[in-house]
Amino acid sequence: MAPDTTEFEDMAAAWPAPVQLSHPGGDVFLTISLHQNYIEARWSGHVTADNIVTAAKVYLSLLHKTPRARLLNDKTDATGDWTEANDWLEFEWLPKAIQSGLHAIAYVYSNNMFSRLSSRDLIQRMTPNIWIKDFNDRALAEAWLLSHFVPDKAIGQ
Repeated sequence: MAPDTTEFEDMAAAWPAPVQLSHPGGDVFLTISLHQNYIEARWSGHVTADNIVTAAKVYLSLLHKTPRARLLNDKTDATGDWTEANDWLEFEWLPKAIQSGLHAIAYVYSNNMFSRLSSRDLIQRMTPNIWIKDFNDRALAEAWLLSHFVPDKAIGQ
């Protein structure tokens, strides 16, 4: 079942050009970019639970439009505690993302303690359902995502 894309039609219309999400004050907190073999979500600045949920909905809209089995989720430059969003991500977003074709996530941690704790909690929740690996370095995450994931390989093998 395709996600409801009407809420983000304007952003999806520009895709595959990079999509940026901003705070009301104008600061960009997420850039979603299409690469040949994956979609990249690059976070920056202070991120809230509401930002996470909005971004996840936009990502689903874009994933439906351009299926990619891999996500590089880079929170290197992000700060903030967004743990409140993890229930929604686990029970609402993840099943829809998997149904839309997502199979693997390379997850790059922030050095910010609060963001890192939120990320660890989310990764633990997702581990039984999707192939996900955490990293402290973006280049290593990208290399893993591109070299160790085969789309038709069973999760966990």
